[in-house]
Amino acid sequence: MSALPPAASPPPRASRAHLAYGGLEIGLSMIVATATWAAWHSPWTTLLWTVLWLPVAHASGLAAGFVMASHDDPTPERRTAAGTQMAVWAYECLASILLLDLCQPWRSAAALPSPRGPARPVAVLLLHGYGCNRAFWLGFSHHLAEAGYPCDAINLGPMFGDIDDYAANIAHATRTLAERTRLPVVIVGHSMGGIAARACLRQYPTLPVAHTITLGSPHFGTLHARHGIGTNARQMSVGSAWLAALARHETSAERARITSIYTYHDNVVYPVSTSVLPGAHNIALDRLGHVSLGTHPRSRARVLETLERVAQGLRHSA
Repeated sequence: MSALPPAASPPPRASRAHLAYGGLEIGLSMIVATATWAAWHSPWTTLLWTVLWLPVAHASGLAAGFVMASHDDPTPERRTAAGTQMAVWAYECLASILLLDLCQPWRSAAALPSPRGPARPVAVLLLHGYGCNRAFWLGFSHHLAEAGYPCDAINLGPMFGDIDDYAANIAHATRTLAERTRLPVVIVGHSMGGIAARACLRQYPTLPVAHTITLGSPHFGTLHARHGIGTNARQMSVGSAWLAALARHETSAERARITSIYTYHDNVVYPVSTSVLPGAHNIALDRLGHVSLGTHPRSRARVLETLERVAQGLRHSA
């Protein structure tokens, strides 16, 4: 008698914190609309400000972030022409507004696509970063599916909790994905997600994880963490004892199964040198912001190249 197929994983739950954020967006938009109508009594002006206030506020915050990053990390690699800086900021605005303000509040429980390309020897588990949810990966997952990779993404919570507490959820998702696909897993983590993957593997070293890919992860902390709240923000501070302990517990063999992809123009993780992980495969990009690492074709190409490299290694060792 043939074995029964593995049970399908339960559907993901919507992120309540981001639903609340979406409700706040709607509430503030109504206040802006009411105030604009009271001031100008113009339907077009009211519509314009109701639609634009959130993108304008988000873009202004991102501009301040880029200025702070340039001030605190004045490395030669970060210096570039003003026009290039504007282009980096503009793309980061588009990516951030789409993902953080539109997708994450309303699509955190959306199903990911099934693989449509040629069969691959690994599956991919996607981990989001600080303050985000699994909807961060909706666009990225379609490219993985087109390349033939089965994938899954989970919500990490509580939002401002201890990174070590995410490990059990990550381990369960890894085992579920490996059982469902009968394949080893590659974890792809953006920002805090990459740190959470390393923390999970410290607690669960026997998980069927063939490789870990981090995107813009603060392996040795980020100065931007001083603007965050919660235990996880403190853990990602430059020089934190938690990050030092995480590094001490990794062997050279474990580091060799990590690829760190980062950008010289990161507006959240800086100094950029904190993304360089000794013993890992480090890949530097430029002219990309922090969220852009999860959306831009150049960073996506590096992830797909790494997945192919891991797949070839598995084929040769089989």
